Amino acid sequence: LLYKLSKQPLASKRDAVLISPATYKPDTTRKNDNVVEWSGWCCVDVDDYESKGDLQNDLIGRFSTWRFTCYSTASSTRSNPKFRLVFPLTRNVRSENIRNFWYALQAELGDLADRQTKDLSRMYYIPGKYANAFNFIFSHDGAPLDSDELIFKWPMPEKTNLNSFFDRLPAAMQQQILDYRKNKLDQLPVLYHEDNYRQT
Repeated sequence: LLYKLSKQPLASKRDAVLISPATYKPDTTRKNDNVVEWSGWCCVDVDDYESKGDLQNDLIGRFSTWRFTCYSTASSTRSNPKFRLVFPLTRNVRSENIRNFWYALQAELGDLADRQTKDLSRMYYIPGKYANAFNFIFSHDGAPLDSDELIFKWPMPEKTNLNSFFDRLPAAMQQQILDYRKNKLDQLPVLYHEDNYRQT
């Protein structure tokens, strides 16, 4: 289906339809609370990727374990390829597990997209032959993603504040900030009141 859509000439993404892995409760609208599950696939938007040589070879080398299809977006250029990675899943992901799965997926892929994204009803523009864009599509044959396996491997911190800028930072950067704050505190002068000071 994605390959068939990729051959369709489109002036811009305004002329394109949207696809989504989400299925909804009967007779409801597109809303996170109405999502029942993600049905058999997931997708990652990638806007800022620094390729080491040929993009196709780079992505296949990096994610050689997984089966995926990569297709360009309407804003993709040769100097800055923008694309989506579509992964088939071993099973559907129930709504109560989607946020945990999304967090784990981003961790597994090296934070290609925002792992804190909260939108269960996410939608994506279809591939196409977009005018004035660098269009491409390719696939790699591997294993489908196992959501339970990834959630077990990359558990989402229970106390993560999804609205906190700090909690959205990568773990390494969080640690650097904590170390910096601790270093600053260690440099503050310590004041003792003689009534409370006891020599040991």
